[in-house]
Amino acid sequence: MFKSLKLYTEGIFDIDSLCATLVEFGYTRQQAAVQEGDFARRGSIIDVFAYTFELPIRIDFHSDTVISIKTYNPADGSVLWEHRMAIVLPVKRVTRIRDSVLTAELPLEAFVDIGIGDFVVHSDHGIGRFLGLHKLNNNGALKDHLVIEYERQEKLYVPVENLHLVQKYVAFGSRRPKVNRLGTKEWQRAKHKALTGIQKMAWELLSVSAMRTGASGFAYGPDTDWQKQFEATFPYIETPDQSKVIADVKQEMESGRLMDRLLCGDVGYGKTEVAMRAAFKAVMNSKQVVYLVPTTILAEQHYQNFSSRLKDFPFRVEMLSRFKTRREQQEIIQDLQSGAVDVVIGTHRLLSADVRFKDLGLAVIDEEQRFGVRAKEKLKQIRLTTDVLTLTATPIPRTLYMSLMGVKELSVLNTPPQNRLPIKTVVVEYDQDLIAQAIRRELHREGQVFFLHNRIQDIDKIKER
Repeated sequence: MFKSLKLYTEGIFDIDSLCATLVEFGYTRQQAAVQEGDFARRGSIIDVFAYTFELPIRIDFHSDTVISIKTYNPADGSVLWEHRMAIVLPVKRVTRIRDSVLTAELPLEAFVDIGIGDFVVHSDHGIGRFLGLHKLNNNGALKDHLVIEYERQEKLYVPVENLHLVQKYVAFGSRRPKVNRLGTKEWQRAKHKALTGIQKMAWELLSVSAMRTGASGFAYGPDTDWQKQFEATFPYIETPDQSKVIADVKQEMESGRLMDRLLCGDVGYGKTEVAMRAAFKAVMNSKQVVYLVPTTILAEQHYQNFSSRLKDFPFRVEMLSRFKTRREQQEIIQDLQSGAVDVVIGTHRLLSADVRFKDLGLAVIDEEQRFGVRAKEKLKQIRLTTDVLTLTATPIPRTLYMSLMGVKELSVLNTPPQNRLPIKTVVVEYDQDLIAQAIRRELHREGQVFFLHNRIQDIDKIKER
């Protein structure tokens, strides 16, 4: 088990021994804790800038009892948040912990912030409710224990040295979790089901990647005169990034390998134009193209854009979404199967079982993370035999990781288009008046404001403020 220093309010610690432990953990005593690995002592107050913490914490003692643990701003000393407990990890073991395999013995968060009444998760016993700390006699000595209440008011007493096995329950939304019952295999079954699901997903990802690696793709021919005429209709000057990515995509399409490329770029940086030129190249080689988008509004926009750009060429572009009547949908589906439709743009409706293509060559997927589980299952099948170009402004970690590891090719559009105003970034100390002024200015010009806050626990207070 790895070393850690567990601190909690009302806990009893010898201050001198605590400082000695921090030194043993690789921390350096300074006049002030201003960066990771620093700690400072002023009488009964110890400041620690712990490894993995964004800001330092201040531990206030009365005699040998911890009376408060607070995160503070090192610039002015102002208190930001108050906590019941914290776990400080050694500095010297950073690399070993970071590189090790994550297990139940390693806390997912180095900082634990649990209040009485909160739902918590014990890695061995499941979800319960935290009732506070309680002292129990252990071989003649009183020791602190965390009290967790489970179903039927069963209680589990966890020694503070096993604090790393307990974490706050975190979930999306406000749905109340199901409390587990002690002495049953319910929690172990839930963990096994989750582990099996993860292993299945990993196996599917590896299987698809392996099958694509061993499969041969269609080798597209070089650009034609029509391709050059089509690209000349682009009303803007290509950015350097666009030109490079377009060349890379065409080269991969002509190589005969199955393409699985992730294209990252901010809104307005030209991802759609890259996809449009790849689609034109596919159609020029008698292949069909499917362009998948997450919403019907976006499908309509892309359909209008494609139709306008291709109006001088004998290509048929269609849209399949709820905007079409049932009869119109059936006609489009039949024409896709016969090969009469060259490019089809639509939502997850295109992934239904009744949609078949005569000769699908290219799938363009816009913001894949916004598609549901069933849609992604169909996308896996498409990836086995089809060139895939995925567009995103915000790649999900799994997709980005696959690109960085070489499972997918990665292209990035960093250059903004001409006449686009640069994004202005200002870093300042928290100033409520300045924030209010910035918000009022944006609302006055009828714009929108996106306020990002880093803690779920007090986000409602920020909303009220």
